[in-house]
Amino acid sequence: MSMHEIESLVESSVITVATALPVPPLAQSICYSLYQLQDQLDCGYTVLRVREELQQLGYLFLLPPERLPEPERGAVMKFSEEGGFLDDDTYFDRESGLCCITAGSELWKKLIGLGVLPASTRAELRLLDPLELAELIVPLASKALAEGDKRGADTLGLWYAFFPLLCVVAGFDDDHTPEPERIRALLELLAVPEAFEVAEAYGRGLDFDFEEEEMSFLAGWGTPYNQWKGKQESLFPDFCKRMVYDYLSKNNFVEADRYASSLEDGPEYAKLFHRSLVTVTCHNWLKTQDPEVTPPEGILSLAEAKAGLEYLSGLALPAKQKMLCRMSLVQAQLLTGEVAVAADTLKMTYIEVLEVLNQKPDGNEKRIQHAALAISYYQMLNDNIPGEYSGKKELMSQGIPGMMDLPAAREIFCEFLPLVPQMAEDMQASIDLCDQIIQQMQKFE
Repeated sequence: MSMHEIESLVESSVITVATALPVPPLAQSICYSLYQLQDQLDCGYTVLRVREELQQLGYLFLLPPERLPEPERGAVMKFSEEGGFLDDDTYFDRESGLCCITAGSELWKKLIGLGVLPASTRAELRLLDPLELAELIVPLASKALAEGDKRGADTLGLWYAFFPLLCVVAGFDDDHTPEPERIRALLELLAVPEAFEVAEAYGRGLDFDFEEEEMSFLAGWGTPYNQWKGKQESLFPDFCKRMVYDYLSKNNFVEADRYASSLEDGPEYAKLFHRSLVTVTCHNWLKTQDPEVTPPEGILSLAEAKAGLEYLSGLALPAKQKMLCRMSLVQAQLLTGEVAVAADTLKMTYIEVLEVLNQKPDGNEKRIQHAALAISYYQMLNDNIPGEYSGKKELMSQGIPGMMDLPAAREIFCEFLPLVPQMAEDMQASIDLCDQIIQQMQKFE
């Protein structure tokens, strides 16, 4: 099994160290030790995910092949079109055309000796064991979280969940036992709700029965987590959903899918919907990237996501959730080239929303909602239906029976703009959006 969790722990720890003020003096040794530890597990090459932070910390150096001495330069040129490893510690990145050299590697030492890298980059690196690493990183994460940086919670939760595994890797056992007071001090920093939430998402059903693993020095490690879980179980789904959207905003689809997978399907099919949403969002993002970029492993395929959303859209779900499913289904249909089908799905969705809205009592609030619904529909058509689609002009001009047109919607927002000052900014934005869409529609005439 690939240890994506350890990769996340390493990345999160690097970010914590790089954003600390001041940066700890052992920063290079911390990075060196983290990646040495990661290399002992089934992990991929993840250095480039945090390359800016690693460069800042003086652990990573990026050089073009021509600056390398022989025989390394010739070795790189042999696979320059594909990219790959020059040796266990040195990687050539095809996309950037740069060679990734890490502190502590033989090539790093050679380049310093030759003057290719300045002597100031030389460092006496220490190989730190997991407890030493935790004692340096966890206080920084705890401080970051206290100052409002939620990334600190990721670092705390990952260290809490996987510190026992790292102890196994380091060879700790009942014959090689860390000082109990050091373990207690570390646990005190890690035993916070924010850390437990992250730990739960990365490893649901965590088993902390360490006496069976001959690590009795960790007895009691899981007690605070188990106590928290008993009280907070009902809050966990909301946390996972929040993290899904947070990671989607960062285009980190692997982590978003991990949190989505931690949800239970239940009567509202939260897992299926959020995993499908991750895939659709990912494929929409991929359209803006290099054509050779492929979806990350582990997330649902586009076909699976589309099938899941079709299934959900046919269920008797709450109105709001059903609309979210349909909107995501529209995106999936567009991604698979089913433009006409997507337009029909969109129209059907808004017809159902319009029917619900028409059941509300008449009044100014209902008028504003009608106007907002109309603008939303035309915006969806304008932004999502490709301009080259032959039926777009007809879709934009026909609208939906019973739904007001854009000029009427604009008139309503203009009417209420001076009457509802607390909503003036939003109403002006709606007026501006209306003008933009009307201008786009005129191009079809």
